[in-house]
Amino acid sequence: MSDGDATIEIADDAPAAQTITRSPSARASQSQRRSSRKGLASSRVSERVRGNSRKALMVNDVKHQTKSETRKLERFEQMQLEYFSTRDADVEQTPTPEMHYTVYRNDGGAGTTTTTKNNADSMNLLSKIGKETRKENTIRWLHFNGMNEMMMNYVCDALKLGASAVGGEMDTTKCVFHRHKDAAVRHFDSHVYVSMQLIDREECDGDIPLVSDEQVSFIYHPEKAIVISVCEDVDEESDFTALTRLLVEGESRCNVDGAHPGILLAMMADKFVDDAYPVAEELGDYLEVLSQAMVARESISFSQPVDKVRMQLWRMRRFAIRVRRLCEAYEEDALGVFDDESFKEYVGKVSKQADGLESVCEMYIGRCLSILQRVEVYQEQRTNETLFLLTIVTTLMVPVEFLTGMWGMNFVNMPDLETSWGYFMFLALIPFLMGTSYILLKVNGYLDDSPLDWSCGLGGLFKSKEGKKD
Repeated sequence: MSDGDATIEIADDAPAAQTITRSPSARASQSQRRSSRKGLASSRVSERVRGNSRKALMVNDVKHQTKSETRKLERFEQMQLEYFSTRDADVEQTPTPEMHYTVYRNDGGAGTTTTTKNNADSMNLLSKIGKETRKENTIRWLHFNGMNEMMMNYVCDALKLGASAVGGEMDTTKCVFHRHKDAAVRHFDSHVYVSMQLIDREECDGDIPLVSDEQVSFIYHPEKAIVISVCEDVDEESDFTALTRLLVEGESRCNVDGAHPGILLAMMADKFVDDAYPVAEELGDYLEVLSQAMVARESISFSQPVDKVRMQLWRMRRFAIRVRRLCEAYEEDALGVFDDESFKEYVGKVSKQADGLESVCEMYIGRCLSILQRVEVYQEQRTNETLFLLTIVTTLMVPVEFLTGMWGMNFVNMPDLETSWGYFMFLALIPFLMGTSYILLKVNGYLDDSPLDWSCGLGGLFKSKEGKKD
């Protein structure tokens, strides 16, 4: 074998290993094929986006589409690309993460907390933490508001976090910055990586409360009894700050005698779900206001705010489903990392709370659908009333149009064409014929409870005048 060849050994179930030899030219051609496949895949994705856009906008004929359809298609494609790029984007890195180091006890004693706000102090503190030995009845928690790749690599080196995952190819740093679409639990040689979402209330769009889901990463090292959490955004007052105070003061469930270190993970999930309930109730209150407004004055303008509320409820329902899946992964615990009865009992309660949050979101989503159905019924009713009005007006004008067509014929011997009173007779016949047609429609009940039922309007007017006199 020449010096330029590369040898790769692949272990199989057979006693001997297979050896595959590839030349540099073969490796170059393989890289070219991979790049061509990537380009083909991206073109297929963009073509799929265009196809979905045409279906959504009902634009099938590409050659004969109008300028308006082209603009709608381009705008819709841009919205789709922005959505997918945001959904698949990695976690944004923070230049200077803020680190909180909390040491708390699981025997009811008080703990301590230390905060660093620059990279140098954080690295020095991490070096000390890495050299510390585990103390009895003491659990350590490292929380980062924001994170960058350099700091995350330093955390892995200082705490000796294994880089190779069990049954996977992604290391710890990549897991932290990768945007997970579902609750993730990855087992490494020395620790466990857990990813979940945090629901946070943002500013309001008018009166509608908006929610955002940011990713939170957890790293649990069983041997060192240390938990590391990484939050996307930097926030002075958050759930982590409130939880830190409880841990230091010894008033949380983690401070109970003999509490498992992993209970901190379940406690955070419990806190995230608890904080989501008020946001869901706020959205429900907004729907109640919309329902009352619909009763007072029906309008098709309510469909847009209801759709916005439904989008926020969908996002919260997805969050609840992810929490439930995370709890299921905790309960399965294939490698026995969380082998503690109190931990699994707590996780079961969190799973029930997530089910309750999902039920609340589904209830309010159903309320959104009922409001939208009322809007559709109102819109159909208005359309029907408009068509009915046009039909009645057309019916009233039929006799007049008949006379107009008859007297507009160019025959020689037609009576009343040369008389001086013919024009005035035609003007007198117009209200007479229309009034007669109206009376016939009214007598036969075609105008009951319609906009053209003038008798009801006059009756209501007379009643209102009598009420004023009384």
